[in-house]
Amino acid sequence: MPLSRLSAVQPSIASRLSEELSSASLPQSLLFHGPSYSGRMSAAIELAVHLTGAQDAYARLECTDIVIVPSRDVTLRIRAMRNLFERQRRGFLLDAMIHETRIALSPFHEVFYSGGEKEAFSAAGELSDVLYETPKEFDDGSIQEFLSRYDSALERFLSRRRRTGAFTIDQIRAIQAFLQQNASQAKVVILENIEDVTVGAMNSILKLLEEPPEGAYIILVSHDAGRILATILSRVRQYAFPQIPSPLQARLIRDVYRVQDQTSLHDFICASSGLDMTALEVKAEDFVHRVVTKRSICDGPSLGDLCSFLDQWDAYDIFLDKVVAIIEDGFLQDHIEMRRAQVMLDTLSSCRREATTFSQNRRTMMERIDRRLSAL
Repeated sequence: MPLSRLSAVQPSIASRLSEELSSASLPQSLLFHGPSYSGRMSAAIELAVHLTGAQDAYARLECTDIVIVPSRDVTLRIRAMRNLFERQRRGFLLDAMIHETRIALSPFHEVFYSGGEKEAFSAAGELSDVLYETPKEFDDGSIQEFLSRYDSALERFLSRRRRTGAFTIDQIRAIQAFLQQNASQAKVVILENIEDVTVGAMNSILKLLEEPPEGAYIILVSHDAGRILATILSRVRQYAFPQIPSPLQARLIRDVYRVQDQTSLHDFICASSGLDMTALEVKAEDFVHRVVTKRSICDGPSLGDLCSFLDQWDAYDIFLDKVVAIIEDGFLQDHIEMRRAQVMLDTLSSCRREATTFSQNRRTMMERIDRRLSAL
């Protein structure tokens, strides 16, 4: 089966895609949708390298005919694979670290360069160069020397990139030009979480889907297909990714990553990255207690400390998911009145969606959430 990685976690979808590949009935526009850690992005990348004839490029994503525009908090995944590689010294984990780093670097593909964000593109180039200088031997000295250079380049890149939640109309236009180059060569574009973009960007995607160039494939990845325009849904073939069963997640973590005490891929990534989940939970509980009980706005230094903590791992979404869980539990335990809890949850959802759609700075998003929740 050409999609062996996908077959291990989503066998029915792998079988369906393999049949479509063998019968030449695979559409040019596809939508992979489902919850986080269900294998959507991995499936899109594995299919992309197959379509471009670059199967060997999956591990390190060295293929100029594939463009990925991710919309995820990549830092956790990168740090998790980096820490695992340092501890276990396995070539597979080095490839996994490079794979996750390449996804983070994808928005800085040459196709998107227009003269802006020079520092970010420069830092991306430096980090990319380091990825070509991997250690030949996995002894202490070689590994530490490589990781020292990698860590420095990664921090420069993360500090200079503009943290945005959604891609832009300009990026869609650049993609359109990219797909029209060298029509004889297969090209694949992967766009993640398209439900989070502006209506204008969705309309640009619609135009892209209407008449894709010959040999061009567009794979949309979504965690909430219900928020995608019906006109877009009508132009793609949908593939629903169910949550990977917990026993399979535990087996993957144990057999692939050699970690015994984790049963959730999400928790495994968080723990391996070094993110202090206990500290995050305490901060989330303090945040909810203040806005619910005291109805007070967080002072500047306190909010700054919280954001600095979240910035280290791009952990804003994890923090806010925890805030949502605490509010829901507060309602169930009769600590928060039902109507107020619902208004708070709606406010959180609205602020997060708007911040992503309009590429709002994450700290600005937190300030807005803090003000609005404290006023309820």
